[in-house]
Parts: sequence; C-alpha cells; structure tokens
Amino acid sequence: MPRTKSTLASLASLTVLAAAGAAVTLAAPAQAASSVGGTITRGEVIARAQSWVDQGVPYNQGAYHSDSNGSYREDCSGYVSMAWHLNSSLVTQTLPNVSTKISFSQLKAGDAMDYTAAHTFLFAGWTNQATGAFTYYAESNTNNPTHGPTAANINSSSLEGWPTSYYDALRYDNIVDDPAPVTHMARTVGGDFNGDGKQDIAGIDANYNLKLYTGDGAGNVGGGTNMLGSNGLWKGFKTIAAGDFNGDGKQDIAGIDANDNLKLYTGDGAGNVGGGTNMLGSNGLWKGFKTIAAGDFNGDGKQDIAGIDANDNLKLYTGDGAGNVGGGTNMLGSNGLWKGFKTIAAGDFNGDGKQDIAGIDANDNLKLYTGDGAGNVGGGTNMLGSNGLWKGFRSLLAGDFNSDGKQDIAGIDANNNMKLYAGNGAGTVSGGSNMLGSNGLWSGF
Repeated sequence: MPRTKSTLASLASLTVLAAAGAAVTLAAPAQAASSVGGTITRGEVIARAQSWVDQGVPYNQGAYHSDSNGSYREDCSGYVSMAWHLNSSLVTQTLPNVSTKISFSQLKAGDAMDYTAAHTFLFAGWTNQATGAFTYYAESNTNNPTHGPTAANINSSSLEGWPTSYYDALRYDNIVDDPAPVTHMARTVGGDFNGDGKQDIAGIDANYNLKLYTGDGAGNVGGGTNMLGSNGLWKGFKTIAAGDFNGDGKQDIAGIDANDNLKLYTGDGAGNVGGGTNMLGSNGLWKGFKTIAAGDFNGDGKQDIAGIDANDNLKLYTGDGAGNVGGGTNMLGSNGLWKGFKTIAAGDFNGDGKQDIAGIDANDNLKLYTGDGAGNVGGGTNMLGSNGLWKGFRSLLAGDFNSDGKQDIAGIDANNNMKLYAGNGAGTVSGGSNMLGSNGLWSGF
C-alpha cells in the first residue's frame, strides 16, 4: 500500500473533538479506559492517536510499535487500528469490516477516512464545518510518519495525496460519544450546622450525598458525615443555600432540585437535615437559576433568598420566617448585569450590619456588591485584585471561619481544594490557605 507525502500544514496544539467545534488541548497521554476491541470514546481515540505523535513513531509497514496502547503495525491502517483499540492491525480493505459508512457531513472526532485500495487516516474534528475545514491524524510514508493534528479541507480535490472522492467516511462500530462534561455549580455552603458556634461547610459530593465538614473555629474543617441519608438523594440539585429559614435558631438548607423547585430541608442543630418541602410553588419556577445565596437582605430579621435567574438578573425572594419565600424583585437593575457570574455568596463583608453579595464575575474577579438593608445592592468593587485570580473557582461560601468577627470567603479552586480567604471587615479578603488537605479532596462537589 504506497503512501504519498502530505503537503498540509501541521497544527501544533489544538484539535476539535466534536462537530460543534469545541477546542481541546491534546497534550495528555493515551488513556486506558477501553478494553481491546471494546467500546471506546472519541476522546480516548484522539488521545491514543496523539500518543504516537508525541512518541514520534516512524512509518514502517514491516514493523510494529509496542507501548501501553498495545502492539500495532507502523503504517496508516495500523495507526487507525491502534487508535480504535482493535485486537489486531487491520488493513485499508478490512477496516470497513468493523465500521459503518457515513457521509462526510456526519464525520466526528475519531472517525476515519478510508481509501480501501491505498490509504486511511483518522478524522480529528471540524475546525469550521461550514467551510469544510478540519484536522486529522495519519501515518503517511517514511518521509511523513505519524503526524497531526494536521489541517485540511473536505472540499479539497485531494487529501493525503489521493483524490478526495476515493475516500469513504467510516465510523468504528464500537465508538461512542464522550459523556457530557459535569457542570459543577455552587453546591457548597457555610453555616453552623452542629450548634457549636463555629462555622462548618456542607456540600453535595460526587455521589450526590449532602456531607457535613465541621469547622474548628480557626479556619479549618474536617469530617465528612452524611446530613441526610447516603443513597444519592441530592442528585440533580443545581445549587444550595444555608440559613435559618423557619426561625427556630437552627441552620437549614434550601436548594433547587432536579425539577427546578426550591426545596427546604430543616436542620436539627446537630448536623442533620430532613424534610424537603417547597418554599415557593411546585411548578419549576426556579428553572434557569444559576446560583442562590441566603441572607436577611431587607432587614426584617427573616432569611431571604437571592439568586441569578435565567435572564442574568439578581432577584430577591423575601422569606416569611416560616420556611417560605415570595416575590422576585430585582436587586440591581434588570438588564442582565449578572451575566457570566459563576457563583455568589451573601454576608456582611463591610461591617455595616447589612447583607452584601460577593460574586465571581465573567472576568474571574471577586466583586463586592454592598447591600442597603432594603433589598438592593450596588457597587461592584474588587475584593482581591483585578487580574482574574478566581479563575476556575466554582463555589463561594461566606462565614466567619476563623472566629475574628469578620466575614470570610471560602471557595473550591481549580485544583479542587477548599481555600480560605480571610475578610478584613472593610470589604476585602486576603490569604488563600487550605481548609482541608491539598490533594483535590473537593473534586465532584
């Protein structure tokens, strides 16, 4: 099976893993998630293909390359066989035996282009499907060994030295789309859940259980006990908030559930919650809300809920002190000013006795919006720097975690560590110490 040298330019770092055009960095080694001849994700196919590029595997029809991927022939069809994790190195004529012919327009990352008489290569993804631009991986000849992601266009008269019309698009029969990425929303909160006068952290973990991490009053937390069952009862909850919503002096949990209803789970003051009653209707009124926070925003002594709605406005739902909320007024404008905010937390950060809102904005800065005690907020000053220091943080918690009488900020950073930023009582925070270990223990929260 002769090969001709490709004249297409190489892209150094990026390929597209889906027809939708999402760019993914290709620096990771091949994954071993699949079994030989078994189901394999598109992401793993691309990772396996990249691994031969990273190793600089040469072209040699008479040789086999052996590594953690297995042992496969060092030519075009051997390369595709390796990427698909087949049980042997097929040839261009037999690759159709384990795949299905599709149209060019259906091509996705991990599919192949196969000219049965001479050549095959691996489709890496569209860079612009409307114009036909894509990238690919291939073993071409001794002068052009394993390479990719390489730029090409499906409308070109030839690809890899052969007329484009000679190729069939093939989809491996055992390939599957990658699972949708997990979207971590604000699912951790601060509060004194066990009644010892120290701020704790509650959060929904990767197994959808609500866990309690008790605070020591010095900025650290420990433990990890279930607050309500252990069978994934919190699956589908988007975001939670903590406060004494029913006026019994104990911290409760409010959360938006899988049906987009705001539910109340009352606390017993010993680290447990129970119940699950609707706080406002039961018809999915909270659909599209991105994050919520609890506080007495209107100064009536009752816990309210503030949240960023589907239109990117910050809305106030006032509490009645009996576990219900109502209303839905704008706390700052009505023109989507909160677009791009990842998460918010409520507390008196400037020490004036009124509840404020802190939030990570679209530029990854922590902003302070001071409350007026009547249900409105204003401002938007930086609480720590202005250079995107909060990039990757997905959750914010407010509380006096170090017992100095000032509101602090805790949050889960990009490395899945819970970090503490101590407040100064004047609207700014500093620090960034770990509250529990430093090995990504908060992954999945």
